[in-house]
Amino acid sequence: MPNKRKASKKASPYLCAAVVLILIAVILLAVILVLAFSDSPEPPPVEESSDVPTIHETSEPSEEPSRDESSEPEFSEPSDNGVDESEQSTPGGEDPGLSPTAAYEQRVGKAYAIDMTDWEQYVCPADPMEYVFLVDATHTLAANFEPEDLVWIKDMRKDRPEYYSKLRFCAEKALEAFLEEGRQYGIDDVKVSNGFRSYSIQKSLFESYKNDERAKHPDYTEEQIEALVLTYSLRPGTSEHQSGLCVDMHNQINTDLSFAGTKAAIWLEENCYRFGFILRYPEDKEDITTVMFEPWHFRFVGREAATEMHDLGMCLEEYCAYKGIA
Repeated sequence: MPNKRKASKKASPYLCAAVVLILIAVILLAVILVLAFSDSPEPPPVEESSDVPTIHETSEPSEEPSRDESSEPEFSEPSDNGVDESEQSTPGGEDPGLSPTAAYEQRVGKAYAIDMTDWEQYVCPADPMEYVFLVDATHTLAANFEPEDLVWIKDMRKDRPEYYSKLRFCAEKALEAFLEEGRQYGIDDVKVSNGFRSYSIQKSLFESYKNDERAKHPDYTEEQIEALVLTYSLRPGTSEHQSGLCVDMHNQINTDLSFAGTKAAIWLEENCYRFGFILRYPEDKEDITTVMFEPWHFRFVGREAATEMHDLGMCLEEYCAYKGIA
């Protein structure tokens, strides 16, 4: 018994030392952990991605967006009739984004061979109906009527007198373009034989033709003579030549029906509307115009009217009635 108690007292100091060491270890571990968490650096700030807008960016968009606006659909408010205006086309089906010349070429399906930049304003005048009116037996011109804007015709035959050699300015410029286009297609010998004719000149011509017919038909009455002359010439005051808006042009020695059916006559008739001219007295409209077929006589009315007449198959009398022009 005394020996056992002595052994117990001997082990006591070692136990205390172990406990102290354990406590020290625990304290050191705790200190290390505290220091580790308290001294760790803050994480770096996250950079804002341009792909993910912040609240500020979405609530206040910039004035100049960087998006490609051409890839976005355009919207327009519906018109009063319920049709989306973006789906409506311009008159004649022309693309409003094209130049006037290009839009017209698209409309008629034929391109000009010449550059129309300098001619567009004359071929298609600002007022498309300014030159659309009748001159005939019931729509006469006064004896003193003479246009103020007459100019010399560039493509005039050299053997013709000066009093036949003028035309109104806009019509003459359009005629230049018309014949320049023709030259691109090999129609290079057509010249003008008659342009503006005054009342007095027309009167002299009409009387001269009547004298010629009297000589040929001595048995005709005066009424018969005049009726015959009226099939190819007109009384003074009723001729379109006095308006300064028409020309007789061909590539023949004389003005006669031998011009009909030639390459030049066909090309002129098929293309005149593109330059604001019409074949004034067509073969199939003699009962309406009351004038014989004249494949050489072209009248300026402006491109819009000429094209519409071409599309509708109308002569000037029919077109004026269609438009309500007296």
